[in-house]
Formats: sequence, structure tokens, C-alpha cells
Amino acid sequence: MKMKTMDDLAPLLSPKSIAVFGASDTHGSIGGRVVRLLQKFKFPGAIWPVNPGRDTVAGLRCYSGPEVLPSPADLAVLAISVDAIADMVKRCAAAGVKSGIVLANGFAEAGAQGVERQRRLVEICNDTGFNLCGPNCLGIVNSWQPMIASFSAALVEAETLMQGSISMVSQSGGTGATTQALANREGVGFRYIISTGNEAVLQLADYVSALVDDAETKVIAVYLEGCYDGPRLIAAFNKARVAGKPVVVLKAGMSPDSARAATAHTGVLAGEGRVWETIFRETGVIVATTHHELLDICLYLNARQSRIPVGRNTAIVVFGGGYGVLCADLCARNALRLPGLTPESAQKIRPLVPPGASIANPFDLTPQANNHPDWLAKFPKALEVIDADPNIDTIFFQLGAMGPPTAEVVRILCELRAKSDKAIVIAWMLGGQSFIRQMTDQGLHIFHESPAALRTLDMVIASREQQQVCAALESIPAGRVSDFDWRAQVPKAAAGTVISEHDCHRMLAAAGVPVAAGRLALSEDQAITIAEAIGYPIALKGISPKVTHRAVAGLVALDARSTDDVRREYRRLQANSAKINIVLDGVYVQHMEEGKLELLVSSFRDPLFGTMVTCGAGGNLTELIDDVVLERAPLGLSHARAMLKRMRLVQRLERIDPDAELAALADFVRRFSELSAAIPWREFVLEVNPVKWRGSRVVAVDGLLLIQAP
Repeated sequence: MKMKTMDDLAPLLSPKSIAVFGASDTHGSIGGRVVRLLQKFKFPGAIWPVNPGRDTVAGLRCYSGPEVLPSPADLAVLAISVDAIADMVKRCAAAGVKSGIVLANGFAEAGAQGVERQRRLVEICNDTGFNLCGPNCLGIVNSWQPMIASFSAALVEAETLMQGSISMVSQSGGTGATTQALANREGVGFRYIISTGNEAVLQLADYVSALVDDAETKVIAVYLEGCYDGPRLIAAFNKARVAGKPVVVLKAGMSPDSARAATAHTGVLAGEGRVWETIFRETGVIVATTHHELLDICLYLNARQSRIPVGRNTAIVVFGGGYGVLCADLCARNALRLPGLTPESAQKIRPLVPPGASIANPFDLTPQANNHPDWLAKFPKALEVIDADPNIDTIFFQLGAMGPPTAEVVRILCELRAKSDKAIVIAWMLGGQSFIRQMTDQGLHIFHESPAALRTLDMVIASREQQQVCAALESIPAGRVSDFDWRAQVPKAAAGTVISEHDCHRMLAAAGVPVAAGRLALSEDQAITIAEAIGYPIALKGISPKVTHRAVAGLVALDARSTDDVRREYRRLQANSAKINIVLDGVYVQHMEEGKLELLVSSFRDPLFGTMVTCGAGGNLTELIDDVVLERAPLGLSHARAMLKRMRLVQRLERIDPDAELAALADFVRRFSELSAAIPWREFVLEVNPVKWRGSRVVAVDGLLLIQAP
């Protein structure tokens, strides 16, 4: 897969000449608005309105078509009738114009007729090598050039175009414009704002890939609803991760209801929430949940003097006890630790703080520290002690109303930021704009509230932690895809095929996955013979492809320990099946395995990202405890171990039993993932529930394979 580069998209993102099709001086003309915005913000290149019915637009000579332009334009902005766009793209390409933006809607998001329009447009672009942004988009803004290939109403009202180092790629034009406006309100500009629309040709991943190459883009913000090409998106995010360029995503469509809305809005497939969380974690993407959170994270990462802490040890510095208590609660909520100073540091700081000040983290320096000249003079040295302490990774300041010495405190904090190699994070609810601007100019981002500051701190640290995990796993060979022949095992697979437990276990065993001993009994006497052969205690399970939840249907009997038990339970299962009008294929007689922990291990094929492996609480806990982790298959052994260590059940077992052996369970998950990655059907679910784990013994106890699309 060839990733797009900035060179590939330069005519689109930084054109030297722009032809605006459909431009006119008529009130409400979208093309006319684009021309006037280009003029308003002084686009330095050539602007060529194109409209066969006009001689001039906005005082500029107007051209009748792409064939008569002074030279092939770098960029065509197509603000014309939806039915005329495909043919105009073909004419542009023939005239040497190879990049364009289609602003109009009425394509794949608009029903069958729109789908056909978009199909034809894509065909023309592919045949001619035309790089297309949209359709159904708000366009592109390059604040550094400056270049406004957009009809954004916000830019009509704006007096200036603020420049910055954050670039945003958005699948919603309005969301991108809103985020830019919020940033402008904070006194920060963006470099690029790219509205992707329906992504008929160029996808969000292509723009992210190009922005990674852009030296002037420091942070990439993304509004994402879904995608057409999962591997391409993963490759783009991984490219950013390897380059050390942060990507912050505001993801919509994480719940079933919002996923349906996303499909209606942009015509793209929004993946299931946990799958997306897996992809973001794998690629080191930071995930925001609101506009303001997205902006806070981006502004913090973009600030010239911002640091990402090397660890979670945080010092809270306040000038009043209430602030400290509240911030301590927020730190606990965001998994931030509050260690004390070393004894040496504690001894040094005591004479530098007012009487009654607390030097136990949180550090409450009391209002005297910034209201009394003597203590204010000692304030920088007290901060130097905290900054030098090896227990501290981040110093967090919660500021309030400070009175006359505000300017002095601001100066002290700016000096600390300039000298320190640690993260300095500041929340200031009542800060004056001039002081906040002074600190921003010194490379500090000031949060309005401590919850946002500490939440951001948690997320940027988590991203660094995950990137370290990714880097470690990348140096270890990944899992391989098994050569197991699934089609030979299920030669007549069709949608709706259910492979019941006895056959599923037979296939798992043939593929080298350890399963509990068991066989299918077709009679009462045969059940007794099997039970005596494999050993008591015994579980009996009524088998029918019509029943996937046997326990609920009364078709499971556990802990049979004698011939009489087997005979009685066999008859009970047959009677229960008759009550629900089910004829059993037989009764599966299985040796009961012991285990310290029961897990559900399953796999399925996600339409965007391929085979996913899931581990969760198993047995009776599956529907009671939401303790689920996902990864893409196949997994290497170390990756499987890292996956399992994220489960709360495994963490708890390791705490209460330090001798718990995770290696065998990780190896089971690895082998299961390799086998799952080889499954050939488009849609399937392979589930083992439970898998029983006890020390070095891991055994599949109950299995099911559903083929949903061959």
C-alpha cells in the first residue's frame, strides 16, 4: 500500500493557481464566495473564475472552461451543478488540471442515484489520476499560504486568518470549522483545515499521511466517523506514531445509535466502539470525547514548552487547601500518583514555605506564599526543590485569584518552565487575559479548569506508555497465520452455518488447540461408556445447532460422578429437549476440568480491520462483568501476554497469587489467534467459553463456530 505524501497532495494543499468553477457575482453564489475569500485573505497565486456565462467575477477575468485557462491550474474548486461535475472533472483532467475539490452534495450520502453519481466520478478520477477532495465537503484552508478553497461562513465573518502549527482533518466540515473557531478564541491558529466529505477518492488516511510529512504541522487533529479502508488508516496512524507526531482523534459513531447516524451523515461504515478503541491503542492515537477536550489536548501538545511526562508521579501545588483536596481526587480519577518528596527535599523546602504550609503532596503553600513579599521571594527556590526531586515527573499548579502579585507569580512560573525539563501544567480559572497571553507567548498552555488539565495529562501519558509498548512489541516477531485448512473441515459452509461444540472441539484439537476430553454419545449406554473412558467428574451437554445457549435451555448437566448420575442426567436432557421441541443430535460427554480462572476467548472478522481476538470474563461471569480486551490477529506471544495483562481478572489473580503462570494462557491465546487469522469466511464468530486456566494447564471447555457470510 503506497501512502500519500505531502508532495503528492501539494497541488491540492498549497496550490500556486486556483480555478473556481461556477463563480459569479450573484448573491449566494458558492463559487463567488470562494473567489472573494481568496481575495479577502490575499491568496498569493493566480485566481481564475470559470463560468461561460460571465466576463468577470469579483473584478477578475472569467474563463469559459478549463481548456482556455492561461495554464493548467494546480487546483480546481468545483462549485457547479451536481450533475455537471463528472464531465467537468474529465475536462479538467484533459486540460492538465489534476487536483480538485467538489463542494456539492448529492452523491453517495443521497441514495441510489447519488451512489451512481459518485461511482462514475470515482471511475473518471481513477482513469485520469485526478486527486479529488470531497464531494460533499467544506473545502480546504491553508492559513500559512494563505489559501481559502472553502465557502465557510465563519471565514466570511473573520477579520484575520490566524496561523498555527495544528492541522485538522475532519469528516464533518462544520466540526472542523467549529474547532478552528474555538482555537481562534484561545488565540491559536491552525495550519490546515481539511474537510474530507464523502472521501470518494482521497481518504482521511491520505491527508493524515501527508501531514506527517509536513514540517510545519506539529499536531494532527482528526474528527472521524468511519472509514472505507481500515489497513490504510492504520498505516497512516502508524506513520505518525513512528515519526513522533501526535494524532488526536474525536471519534463519533462509537455506540450503535451514533453509528447509524454516522452512516446516514457521510455514507461511511462506522465500526463497533471496542474495535476502534483497539485500533487507536495499537497506533498510539489519543482519543478525545468532546470538542473542548480535543482542543485542550492539541493546544497542550502544540505549546512550545510543553513536555510529555516520563511517568505518572505528579506534584500538586496550590495556594489554599480546598484546591488541593479537589485536585487530589482528580489525580486519583486519572491514575496520576501523588508521591511525597524525598527526605532530603523535604528538609530543604521547610524553611522556604510559610508557617502552616503543607509539604505533603498536594503542596498547599497557603495564600501567604503569594501575598507576602518575604515568602514570595522564597517561592522560586521552593519550586526548584520540587522540580529537582527525583520522585516528581510533573508539577501541576492550580491557580486562583492572586491579587497584586499576579505579575510576579506569572514571571516565576515562566522562568520555571524555561529551566525545567519536567512537565509544567497550569490550570487557572480566574486568570486575566493579559497574563494568560504572556504565559502562552512563553510557550505554556493554560487550562481553564483542573479537570481538563489532569484529564489531558492522563491521556498524553497513556499515549506515551502505549507507544513504548508498541515499540517493544514491534521488535518481537508477530504471530503467524496458521496453515490449518478450515475449508476442508467445513466443505459446505453457508451463511447461517452453526458448528456445534463436538465438531468445533474436534477442529480445535486437530489444529493443536488443547481441549477437554469428550465425545458425542448417541445413546444412554454410549454416554456411560464414554464417561468411564475419559474419567469422572463428567459434564453432559445436549447438542443441537438450533440451541447456542444450552444452559438457558436446560441442556447442560454438571458434575456427574457415577454411572447412575450419567444415566439420570442423560434422560433429563432428553426430556428437556422434548419440552422445547428440539431433537438432539446427541449428548456431548466431557471430562470436567478444574481452573482458577475461566475466560471467554473468541474471534470475529471486522469488515474494516480484519480478524479480531477477544478475551473476557468467562463462564457465568461473561454477562455480569464487563472485562473485555481486543487485539488484531495474529498475535505474537508477548503481544498476547500484554493483552491479557489488561484484564482486571488477570490483574487481580496476579495480585493474590504471585505464582500465577501467565505463559500458558498467553500461548493459548497466541495459538488461537493464529488459527483465527486463517479462517477464510467473510463473517464468522469462533467462541470458546469457558477456557479454564490453572497454572500451566489451559483447556478449551466449550466451543462454537458461527459462519455468517461464506
